[in-house]
Amino acid sequence: MAKTTSFAILAPVPEMHLLSALETMEKLDSELSDETIKVAFGSMAFEVFRKADELRAGKEVEVLIYASDCIDQPLNSEASWQGLYIGHTNSRNGRYPGKSKFRPASTATDKPTWAIFWELQELKRLKTPIAIASLKALGKKTNYTSRFIPEGPLLIEYY
Repeated sequence: MAKTTSFAILAPVPEMHLLSALETMEKLDSELSDETIKVAFGSMAFEVFRKADELRAGKEVEVLIYASDCIDQPLNSEASWQGLYIGHTNSRNGRYPGKSKFRPASTATDKPTWAIFWELQELKRLKTPIAIASLKALGKKTNYTSRFIPEGPLLIEYY
């Protein structure tokens, strides 16, 4: 599938879910041969993902991930993970409507409160984190500040 360079997504995800998602993807890689290897994260920001789906026109979208709730947060915020957004699905009573094997094990105790689940492929930790201050919101002229911490997913200019 082709990848768009017209925009990207910046999203915060708790670090424990990112680490668990890596384990989930490794397990899926060894078990699946004909299914897409992906992981699904919950969100209440359905407007952001609907807009992303409208703009992406069926292409994959780069996602930069800010690891929230981690022990060693740098003074200036940075995206330290990356993946490819492939789409979202509406929740069913707050729960993921797809196969549970696509959810990180660490999310098993989450309360069923999500509006949508966004799906990601090729999740990986970046060798060199990207400063959030080097990024800007889609359609904006100035970059985020050095201490800006995303509290939800955002559409950003492709970096």
